[in-house]
Amino acid sequence: MLSSFYTDAAQSFSNQQANLSQLEQQLSTGKAVSTASDNPAAFVTAASDTASATLLTSEGIAQTNVQSQLGVASTALQQAGTVVDHLQSIALQAANATENPADFQALSEQVGSSLQQLISIGNTQGNNGEYLFSGTAKNAQPFVQTGSGPVQYIGNDGLSMVEISPGISVNAALSGSAFTNGRSGNGYASVTGAGANTGTATLLPVGVSNEASAAAFQQGSKPINVTFSSSASGAVVYQASQGGVSLGSGPANSGGNIALDGVEFKLSGAPAAGDSFTVAPARPQSLFGLTQSIQQALATPGNTPAQLAQTQQVIGNALAGLGQYQALLAGTNARVGVVLQNTQRAASANAQRSTADQTEVSALTGANIPQVMTDISQQTSALQAAFKAFGLASGLDVFNYL
Repeated sequence: MLSSFYTDAAQSFSNQQANLSQLEQQLSTGKAVSTASDNPAAFVTAASDTASATLLTSEGIAQTNVQSQLGVASTALQQAGTVVDHLQSIALQAANATENPADFQALSEQVGSSLQQLISIGNTQGNNGEYLFSGTAKNAQPFVQTGSGPVQYIGNDGLSMVEISPGISVNAALSGSAFTNGRSGNGYASVTGAGANTGTATLLPVGVSNEASAAAFQQGSKPINVTFSSSASGAVVYQASQGGVSLGSGPANSGGNIALDGVEFKLSGAPAAGDSFTVAPARPQSLFGLTQSIQQALATPGNTPAQLAQTQQVIGNALAGLGQYQALLAGTNARVGVVLQNTQRAASANAQRSTADQTEVSALTGANIPQVMTDISQQTSALQAAFKAFGLASGLDVFNYL
């Protein structure tokens, strides 16, 4: 009996001390559930919520990076659009006024400055030092010019998918396509006057009369030849042919339109008998190449009316090309804006979900500190009372200090 008394007392003291130790641990850590044995269901759910919150934090870093990079890219595209607007104003000034060689030279210098601005913008780097318009080759400068030669694109069109929210990924890589995907002329056709022309005419694409025919011409390889001759009455007339097949003919009236393979062309000035133009399917032309063609035309405009007409022909084609790049830059920036909006929405949703996860983890595992402090006080008092009672019951001096 005496042995049982001591054994039971020891077990009781041990249990109370264990409870008190557990309460003190909750007080120091702020957690009521630290291991699975404390509360298996709560521990498992809290672990899942913690993993979710950790993933959302990782995605939050990705969101911040995407927003930072694309935000800088959007600004760069806007800047490029402003430069193209300026180039358009220069081209219009050259096209609509009679300029002397010195004036053309001054305009050419402005175009040269704009070219360098565009190269600099195309090589924009984000806040992390990566190039924004090089596709996935983020450490390679995408646009390179050697001397006064053509500007080469050495980036790629690769995709870099980044998860910004559970199950939602966006492409964070931008290629240089906004600077390279335009086509010569109006995108369907471009016109070149023969170097031997003696008249003052220009023939410029001004619209599309048949989309399907225009697209078929652009995708083909056969140019159209437009030649001018004198009729029996002495009037100048045009003949258009493609591969030896006649496409039409008529009076060469200045200001009149000529429809060829679905594309509308405007004839301006006075063509001379024997003059000719080649209407070629539009081919890829980078914004840099387009700008260089304007610069060269204005730098060497010629002196005779026929030579100035050739310059006007280049400028007219360039104006159509600049219109394409205005649309390309604006469209690319709009797509960047959509990704930015989606990323911002994901960031907001992730923040709300992370807060909910952390709140649930706290509710499942967190200790009620005021209650814990009350329980510690009660457990301590109970343990002291038990010691005193045991001491009185056993008559052991070791407990007399209580």
